[in-house]
Amino acid sequence: MAETRRFILLPKDGIRAFDAATRSLLLNLPAASSTDVALESAFEPAGDEAISVVDSINEDGAKLVDMSAEAAERTNTSSAPVRAVPLVFYDHPSPQPLPVVSSATMMSTPTVNVEIECTDAVSGGPVRDADVVAFTDFDARRGASGATGANGKVRLQLENQGIERLYVYPPDGYWGAYREALSTTSDHKIDMQPVDLSFNDSVRRYYGSTGFNSATGVKVGVIDSGVGPHGHLNILGGANTVTGERNGDWHDGDTHGTHVAGLIGAMGTPPSGLQGVAPNVGLYSYRVFGQGARGASNYAILKAMILASQDDCDIINLSLGGGPADSIVFEAVQDAREQGMLVVVAAGNDGRRRVNYPAAYDGATAVSAMGREGTFPAGSLEEADVIRPPASMSEPREFVAGFSNIGPEVAVTGPGVGTLSTLPRDSYGPKSGTSMAAPVVAGAAASLLSQDQSVYNMPRGRMRSNAIERLLQSSCVKRGFGQNFEGYGLPDPSAV
Repeated sequence: MAETRRFILLPKDGIRAFDAATRSLLLNLPAASSTDVALESAFEPAGDEAISVVDSINEDGAKLVDMSAEAAERTNTSSAPVRAVPLVFYDHPSPQPLPVVSSATMMSTPTVNVEIECTDAVSGGPVRDADVVAFTDFDARRGASGATGANGKVRLQLENQGIERLYVYPPDGYWGAYREALSTTSDHKIDMQPVDLSFNDSVRRYYGSTGFNSATGVKVGVIDSGVGPHGHLNILGGANTVTGERNGDWHDGDTHGTHVAGLIGAMGTPPSGLQGVAPNVGLYSYRVFGQGARGASNYAILKAMILASQDDCDIINLSLGGGPADSIVFEAVQDAREQGMLVVVAAGNDGRRRVNYPAAYDGATAVSAMGREGTFPAGSLEEADVIRPPASMSEPREFVAGFSNIGPEVAVTGPGVGTLSTLPRDSYGPKSGTSMAAPVVAGAAASLLSQDQSVYNMPRGRMRSNAIERLLQSSCVKRGFGQNFEGYGLPDPSAV
């Protein structure tokens, strides 16, 4: 029996079956669910070879199938109005602890043990589970890493030539830390600032209050790792589109999606909470990242975007990327626009390289990340993201984040450095990335749409999504970074 691979079976053109022949062909296949046993069926376009249907979006819609590469090729070269497209995967564009090459194993030079102690800057108590990364040669990524124990301490074996850079990635409830030029002849104590929700972070600096009108009924879909539970989010529903996971399990399997959702629409108030850019906006959670998985498949994303249109979302946010160019997600973006939705996507965090897919697709609103000095604590991890040029012509303390991808596809920029937002189980904390800038922009678009009934009430089609896009773009103000860094600029806080 030929070895099978996983493919997406869908119409030859586009992602929806509009003509009778395509609908009939897809309807004749079993409407399977990925949490049940795959259903086998002979498939005429594949030369009547048996294929296994793993999951279906709709009875007459795309199917996730197992079939041989030869069967897929026969399908694609036949006259049948369907095609078989392989799975590809997209990642969170979220900065992670930097990779490190161990000094102890790679170098013949003498090494020393350096103790890093992380303490609460207010109480003086130990901070456990902080990820510490020390570089003796940052460009070569040479150094060591480890996590603090219950005593807040970790010992690192390093070359005895000084620590060029020290990064501390925090547990929930703290800001991270960044230091330069530390000695390797002594131990070091790092004070970590606990999160204070009265702090004026970059989001509240620009969008501390907005004109969002919740009565309009704007809805935003969050396509991510899931959302919540969190009492300060107005979650209307959602779905888990990960193959093999229950449809109703759409709560966050990580922390990423909840943070994204809070930037869009959290409705808390300090000192126990924070407001998002469109506070109390209706949110839908579409979980496309499996439990413990880094990758989201093009099928899961496609399914989420179709469900978002069925739930009448007005804006969808994708804080993911990094996969190859893929016809499925490209066509899903086009289809979302045809359903009247704005598609906001994070540009990626590869250190000012080209904009990632799917943000680079035509029809996507690609968002770069900017920051402002003074909106994160001194000595925090965010200080490592301050890089110039370019320099802002509007405010000398503004900058484009060092991690942000850039290019002609960038449509808008948004605050994405040291953003405070919701975390699962009614918590809050900071994160940085274009993953954070995108939902700030999505929230801005939601607020602008809520204030314009004529656009909101337009028939759901491409003219509507174009009108929402124009609302956002026309509201932007240039910061002086240049087109490749900011596109149309930052959504004007006085308009949002």
